[in-house]
Amino acid sequence: MSSYHLLLPTLNVTGCNWESSHLTRSLPLTAMAGFVDYLMSFELADNAAEAGANLEGFAICLHGGQIYEGLSKNPLALCKGNGLSQARDDLLNPPLTPEVKGSVSLSLVVALELEDKSALNEWLKNRATAFLQTCRLAGGDIIGIGQPKVYIERSKLAQEIRRLPPGWFIGNGAELISNAPDPFAALLNAVAWFPVKDKEPQTTSAHPSPSRQRPYPGHWLYATCVGYQLLESPQPRRNRSHASSDADSATNHAYAEPVHSLAELVWARNLLRPQDDSTADDWLTENNLLWRWESDAPSRTVYLSTQAL
Repeated sequence: MSSYHLLLPTLNVTGCNWESSHLTRSLPLTAMAGFVDYLMSFELADNAAEAGANLEGFAICLHGGQIYEGLSKNPLALCKGNGLSQARDDLLNPPLTPEVKGSVSLSLVVALELEDKSALNEWLKNRATAFLQTCRLAGGDIIGIGQPKVYIERSKLAQEIRRLPPGWFIGNGAELISNAPDPFAALLNAVAWFPVKDKEPQTTSAHPSPSRQRPYPGHWLYATCVGYQLLESPQPRRNRSHASSDADSATNHAYAEPVHSLAELVWARNLLRPQDDSTADDWLTENNLLWRWESDAPSRTVYLSTQAL
């Protein structure tokens, strides 16, 4: 099998979700991973099985976006029971959670291994556009797409991305806090503003405020959800699957909580600035841009990582 890169350029999405977790507001990486998983495990598996495609990871180049407050919503956990009979004793006082919606323009790079590239080329010719126009991305509708292409050389892929609108790659900043005694405190400190030492306060207004900076100058860091940790072992529960129409059936289900980490915005044109006729062929992995699922059995955690295979 050979390695290729499928470029889905300039996907314009409206009404998408910008809640990466109940604590963070950012482009949801886990939703991007779910989209890529669906593309590989269902769309290509059903319509280009001869390609023998295996997923190696994905990268995101964010060209632009807009965030706005959506409608208030009632979470589904309204009852202490299973929701079939909402007796007065079962009803809880449900909180109102505001939605955070928006629009986004991005390009996706899907790294994959192929047995037969011609089968993928046939999919690109006959089904790719229709698939992208009818599926959803992070809960939003794709209203505009570029021409998908496949590349075997990462240097050629870099040249094509330089032709796209300016944008930021979403990289992994987890190594900045990985060795901290308290990773959560380090996460908060990484995205906070601190007064600059040994510098006079700015006097741009009637109320002077000290100059501030982040602890990692030169890094555009933000906190986001990168995965989930099980709070319990999976067990059969009723009415936990939208795909089940049988009210008496039970589906394996487990409660989980989000796993948070640091993501970093990397300016694409600085990263891919042509220094000679060829760009380093491993620029995706060298710069921690290629995301893939990892799991840790002892902590019962599944998370997105950019660690090289």
